[in-house]
Amino acid sequence: MTDTIQVKLSNRSCAAGLEYARRQSAGPAKDAILCCEGMCLKGETARRAANLLGHRLAPEKTVRICHGGLLEKSGGMRDLMQRANRVLILDGCGMACCTRLTKAAFPELQPEVVFTDKMTSYDGNPFGIDEVPEAEITANAQNVAAALADKYYGCCQ
Repeated sequence: MTDTIQVKLSNRSCAAGLEYARRQSAGPAKDAILCCEGMCLKGETARRAANLLGHRLAPEKTVRICHGGLLEKSGGMRDLMQRANRVLILDGCGMACCTRLTKAAFPELQPEVVFTDKMTSYDGNPFGIDEVPEAEITANAQNVAAALADKYYGCCQ
């Protein structure tokens, strides 16, 4: 087994993602918000919090970035990252998958990283989203998003 992996950038792109990036690029630069996309409860909470922050709580100050767009050769999400005022990563746990992927795509980047599992309150150590009620996941994601909106943008608490 290897200690590293190599991922080739793609000429493929997502038409919806490119259109989103085009619309976002038409205005002033914003903070780029990336997140853990893990299938576990921690990843799901981070993903929901990032979407709330980027699309509901501070959309005039933030732009959501898709992992897949970082793997395109040029344009779209990569352009949004390069023009961002700040890059904020919401990683679901200490594995820091989003941080590692982002640093691989942009080695010189110095993102601000938030470990959202430190901001949640689940009983025990559940892994799957089927292990806790939906309302609890939603409440934790909303609490994380609101705390970050207040910390970084002075709004929404």
